[in-house]
Amino acid sequence: MLKARWSKLTIAVFLLVGLILSGIVSVMYLTRSINFQKFYDVGNLYDIISDEYKTAGENWQYNFDTKLTEITAENARHFFDVKSRRKRWNYLYLEIEDLSREVWCEIEFSDKHGNISYVLNHRLQEGCNVIPLNGEPFHRFCFVVREPCSFHIQGFQLRERVRTFGWEKGLTVFGVVYSAYLLLLLIYILINPNKSKKSVQKGTAIWLGKVQEFYDCLASRVVVRRGNLPAGAVSQMRRVLFLICQMILYFMLVFGLKWKVLPQRKLVFLLGLCLLLIAFLSAEVHARAVNWNHPLMYAWIALWGMSIVSEFVVGKMIQFVGVFMLVCMGFLYMAWGSMKKPDMLLKDFLVSIRWSYWMSCLFSLFFRPYVPGLRYIGIYTNPNTLAGYLVTVNIAFLIWLDDNLNKEKLKLWDLFKNMLGLVSLCGFLIMTQSITSAVVYLVEWIIFIWKQFPNEKRAAYQVNIRKVAISSLVAVVLTVVPGKWCLINVPNIFNTSVSFRGDAYLTQTHPLSLVANAAEDGLADRVMEKMQRGDLDNLLSSRTEVWRTYIRQLNLFGHRGYLRCFGNIKMHAHNAFLQIMHYYGVFAAVPYLLMLYYSVKYGILAIFDRKRSGASLFFLMAAVHYIVRGFAEDMATPYLYIGWLAYFMAVGGLANQPEEGIVKR
Repeated sequence: MLKARWSKLTIAVFLLVGLILSGIVSVMYLTRSINFQKFYDVGNLYDIISDEYKTAGENWQYNFDTKLTEITAENARHFFDVKSRRKRWNYLYLEIEDLSREVWCEIEFSDKHGNISYVLNHRLQEGCNVIPLNGEPFHRFCFVVREPCSFHIQGFQLRERVRTFGWEKGLTVFGVVYSAYLLLLLIYILINPNKSKKSVQKGTAIWLGKVQEFYDCLASRVVVRRGNLPAGAVSQMRRVLFLICQMILYFMLVFGLKWKVLPQRKLVFLLGLCLLLIAFLSAEVHARAVNWNHPLMYAWIALWGMSIVSEFVVGKMIQFVGVFMLVCMGFLYMAWGSMKKPDMLLKDFLVSIRWSYWMSCLFSLFFRPYVPGLRYIGIYTNPNTLAGYLVTVNIAFLIWLDDNLNKEKLKLWDLFKNMLGLVSLCGFLIMTQSITSAVVYLVEWIIFIWKQFPNEKRAAYQVNIRKVAISSLVAVVLTVVPGKWCLINVPNIFNTSVSFRGDAYLTQTHPLSLVANAAEDGLADRVMEKMQRGDLDNLLSSRTEVWRTYIRQLNLFGHRGYLRCFGNIKMHAHNAFLQIMHYYGVFAAVPYLLMLYYSVKYGILAIFDRKRSGASLFFLMAAVHYIVRGFAEDMATPYLYIGWLAYFMAVGGLANQPEEGIVKR
């Protein structure tokens, strides 16, 4: 059995490595350049985002139904601002599709004062229009189309060097390179057959066993020094420490390096200290240990080992992540594995999340002016961040409900608090109008409902379901009537209301909206509008532009921090997979993908295995939440998000499960 698992994991790793290597070789072949600092080596380039040429200009209209730019009269004009720091460009690339007729156009280049520096004439044609520039600096240009016509702009791009290749050859080149790699891999397998089961066990047991022995020695000393603390006191202390961890993550995200009192490094040190104290409180001398031969733990260790190498080669804006994870989270995992009742640590973590939610509700009512953002009125400076926090809290409330539905004596007050949390959380989520988090929220509920079917139902289950329905109705009434009144009036009573001044688009359209420039029609109408347009870029809120920027900058050892994207502003990749590769290099994708795969796989197995943890639903929910939200948001940046901490708690919990994760000594 061990041999079969080892073989599948090895083959998967080789295939993933081959995909990355083939991609690198293919891009270098197409660009005729060998550059390991930036594979897509065609010089500097700058994209004009699609939203700019979809806006109306003089006799310039964009038809969202036909997806065509329509020139309705002669000399139609449209201005484009160049927000990049670089102002000297050599080429303007214009990709045109569905051009109704070839027409002449003029391009007027202006300086920062609006004075025209020079003018170029060009005959607009179907396909890629390459327009050479004279190299003079400019801050703005005006595109003038002389005659009526229609066309679709596929892309607008300023370049330092001309592109000497076509992407139509890319798939063919990649296929040839990857086929050659697979052939070499097949020859290697035939020459070097798989290792035997004994050799695999011997090779993995040498250093992993030493790690576990070191922990056993340390844990025994910790238990002796700690003494016999009451179980209730240990549980309360863990909850407080987990709550402090969440507060640290909050301060890191909201204030970051701008907060002079506790700079970033001290906050990271404090976070690690809290996790080590939790491990100190949880350690027990018991005949259990983390199974470091678990493929999930292999991927986890490999990812953070590669991050240490990357940090050594390229300095990072957020430092020492690999050391932090392997030391602080590693000791927490090992302490967790030594516990007789490991479920207690996970329950304490979920209780602390519920505590943080009630604290944030009070904070939003009374202290909102202290952290108002550009678009948002609440505890975070961005509505998507709040929405991500809410769907993470939703997991804690759903886990509590799942654990208690089969209880014979379910306390009505506890049930009501939980349902009030679920209902109010849904209300706040709707106010944020975050589509990504709304999708995650629906997926979490689908998993919760799915989990109910394999469970053995006791007689009390139906009674508790009726109690849930009644409590939900009461919670809805309280949320809609007094809750709405409090949200509108309490800030006015205590003089803590927030008002925006300046730009007209920042005017708050609805008193119950947490977003200053929210759509008046609400979340459902916003989703329907995006779906009806059928435009992928619009559906993803121009995230594809950011993804392209990050893909072009991929290299072997990663980068220091975020890249400049829209308007020359630094922003994250809006995709956890791209973010990990950007931080630690392209090959970090291999252990990262394996970690995501095995966390979902063993999370599903945990639901259907009766011998596993009672809180097994958390493992799958945390993993799916991390993956789905990470598709369009930043979930890979460490020390910032509670969802990030929840996922790696799930990884540690899966490594401590009875069947796959725990080994007897």
